[in-house]
Amino acid sequence: MPDSFNPRDKEAQLRSESHSWDTSQVQESTVGDIPLIDVKDYFQTLSDVTLDQVASQLREACTEVGFCSIVGHQFPSSILQQALDETRRFHDQPIEIKNSLLMDKPDWPIKGVGYLPFNNFKLPARDKGNLNEAFVIKRDQATSLDDNQWPGEDQLPGFRRRIETYAREIEKLAKQLLPVYARALKLDRDYFEPAFTSPLYRLRLSRYPSFTQKDLEGFGIAPHVDTTFFTLLAQDSPGLVIYSEKRQCWIHAPVIEGAFVVNTGELLKQWSNDLFISVKHFANNNTSDKSRYSIPFFFNANADFKMECLPSCCDADNPPKYPPISYRDSQGIVQGE
Repeated sequence: MPDSFNPRDKEAQLRSESHSWDTSQVQESTVGDIPLIDVKDYFQTLSDVTLDQVASQLREACTEVGFCSIVGHQFPSSILQQALDETRRFHDQPIEIKNSLLMDKPDWPIKGVGYLPFNNFKLPARDKGNLNEAFVIKRDQATSLDDNQWPGEDQLPGFRRRIETYAREIEKLAKQLLPVYARALKLDRDYFEPAFTSPLYRLRLSRYPSFTQKDLEGFGIAPHVDTTFFTLLAQDSPGLVIYSEKRQCWIHAPVIEGAFVVNTGELLKQWSNDLFISVKHFANNNTSDKSRYSIPFFFNANADFKMECLPSCCDADNPPKYPPISYRDSQGIVQGE
């Protein structure tokens, strides 16, 4: 096991790997390419039997695919629809209003929050701009929702209230999934609770312009792997493309009404000693006449929690491949970023 972790080396490695991926051919998905997991029975009963059933499905999805879609989650459909509507409403605002909320502007103490313009070079960082625009909020033990940039109530009445409601509900759903992940990793159902008392998350309200408005040679979001524990994605139309390790090709991810797409991130991959797959993916807009909107929720443990190789994922014959590391250390960030 390495003695230390260098976030700059890790980022350089991921960028180098992404440049080597041939994304020129994308296939249509077939049944089973992205598993569909129904959590309804478990969420209603919370029994060990239903937990083990859904955990078994999740383990298979995370070790063989890295992505799944979940249904039966009981997430309020009205709150999801409101969040998508508010995402559209934000991006319909004049550019002057959006630019007043620019991410990483010098006079705002919290980094990584606010408006990320079209053709940006962040999240993920790449040599060519990402052909989307986004509004990003985050929260952790040191950053409250009050610390984020928000448009004024006179500019977007009700926007902040509805997005904060969505953030609370999607965090609740993410925490409800933690026992499923624990059992999928053959751990006690409450194993992850100490690591997620005040989880770090980012919520990204994204717009991908139609084909007629953008450079067809670029990406909406460049090919990458997420650096999360897991990501929950809501989307209003197709555009997500993942690399199928089973088929050894890129495939279009289907959009299933009412489902969240869930994918393993790099930190859970490392925490599980590479048992769970962190899948390559990118995103575009697959329509020619309207914008695509998506809301990924990037979910992580407490920013300073040291993630030491899970006991079920290592032994004398399979020692830990990574040193214990926190999210904050993995990103090379300091307090307030």
